Amino acid sequence: MNVERYTKEYETLTKDFECGNMVINNFLKKSNALDENQGITYILLSDEKDVIIGYYNIEVGRVDQIEDISGHVMYKPMGGTVNINYLAIDSKFQGTQIAEIRGKKIYLGDYLLRDCEKRILRLRKEVGIVFVTLYSTEQGYHLYHERNSYENFEEDMSTFVQESDQKCYKLYKCVDDIIEP
Repeated sequence: MNVERYTKEYETLTKDFECGNMVINNFLKKSNALDENQGITYILLSDEKDVIIGYYNIEVGRVDQIEDISGHVMYKPMGGTVNINYLAIDSKFQGTQIAEIRGKKIYLGDYLLRDCEKRILRLRKEVGIVFVTLYSTEQGYHLYHERNSYENFEEDMSTFVQESDQKCYKLYKCVDDIIEP
């Protein structure tokens, strides 16, 4: 398996990608994933590079703390973020266990998330990043919150990332909590 930046050369492979969520599928299939203004997309390819197993898309943002000072809402910057806009595994590969480490099962979703986090750690050396943020679907909540220690956003925190109109969980993780490989 290889994780590579998504380019036009892989566009024909998207026709077979199906993760079970139409919005996430369409982001990859409708060329939005090639638009750098929509973040940067990375794909997990089969060894033969003929199947997209999964993908993620990331962009930068900021987290602010919301304060009410004498009836005026104020935003206090807390730090830069990398937002995971999308992270998905094709339905054919969902639930595929690839390892077990100290009794903890590792699935393809964990592998792809870990690759994303390693990329974020490398980016941190170039730009100021304090948090990783995301909106998780109901199906992804277990991957992020329960298996990989992402926390629910606190009520007094806000991001400059477009919120989804779908039922999602707003989650974050401090970059300092990502374990270096």
